[in-house]
Amino acid sequence: MFKMLKSPSFWRRDDGFLVRALSPLSKVYSLISSVRMNNTIPEGTTVPVICVGNVVVGGAGKTPTVELVCDILKSFEHNPHIISSGYGGYLKNVVRVDPTMHSYLQVGDEALLSANVAPTWIGKNRLNSARAAILAGANVLVIDDGFQNNSLVQDFRILVVDSGQKFGNERLFPAGPLRETIESGLKKSDVVLIIGERDEQLDDRIRRIRPNIPICHAKMKVVGNRKFEDNSNVIGFCGLGYPEKFRKTLDEIGLNVRDFIAFADHHPYTITESQKLIKAAKNMGAILVTTMKDYVKVPDVFKHEMTVISIKLHLEDDLLPDFLEKAVNNWKK
Repeated sequence: MFKMLKSPSFWRRDDGFLVRALSPLSKVYSLISSVRMNNTIPEGTTVPVICVGNVVVGGAGKTPTVELVCDILKSFEHNPHIISSGYGGYLKNVVRVDPTMHSYLQVGDEALLSANVAPTWIGKNRLNSARAAILAGANVLVIDDGFQNNSLVQDFRILVVDSGQKFGNERLFPAGPLRETIESGLKKSDVVLIIGERDEQLDDRIRRIRPNIPICHAKMKVVGNRKFEDNSNVIGFCGLGYPEKFRKTLDEIGLNVRDFIAFADHHPYTITESQKLIKAAKNMGAILVTTMKDYVKVPDVFKHEMTVISIKLHLEDDLLPDFLEKAVNNWKK
């Protein structure tokens, strides 16, 4: 519902005309969400379920966290499978994503990327996806973006927070970026993972609500080879929930960002848009750079004109692996 939005600037302001004007709609949204959640009875599974989610509309870093969680679980010799909504794809029945066969139009961009990390299942009914994954050999399930969907019993929940984005103006959608209140999100969380630079005020804000909740920290780091040297002229573009994060990454690795174009989250790139981006880069003598999430949605004929900045999440402490190992090993049917 929200992911095609481009995050408006007033979501970072505590007051203003739009914030006040939209506040009554926030109450309606909250009521509808509460009714939907309260009328859903979670179904249990025969394997432990790890949920990765957030309380804001996009951009916190859920998908990289899912990848990190799967890598940790595999290091403990588990066989994790990912359960995804397949947002943006037109396939609605239970499908195991195959990157060699499926496109983002069928299964969504995030599921397409996740399938390179661990077996990934999409489908409108997450319980059916979970059952299919278990039949295929999964001994632990990782739900991508499951905080606002309680169709499955969730045994361990990781709340992802971006230290730059934080909680915006802390207002509920549409007056702000919150999908649920900070209090409700923290109440059902087992651990908080903060991505980005450390911010003691953010840690304090969380602990004022949940004094004893464990807080882990991680940072995004660029991995792999790039086709350009440091200080290269580049034009960056992306369609992310929090595009400022990608812009900051380009600056941090020493690139000369001549221009930066932010599209709506999950934006599908047209032929015309791709041609305009390529023309702009040639006029500036710059290289086009983007994320893998965006690259998969560029028409194939133009992909050779784009350079992908691959980013991976790195933990700054050892807390999360310990929590995950205990959650899985201590799980009981």
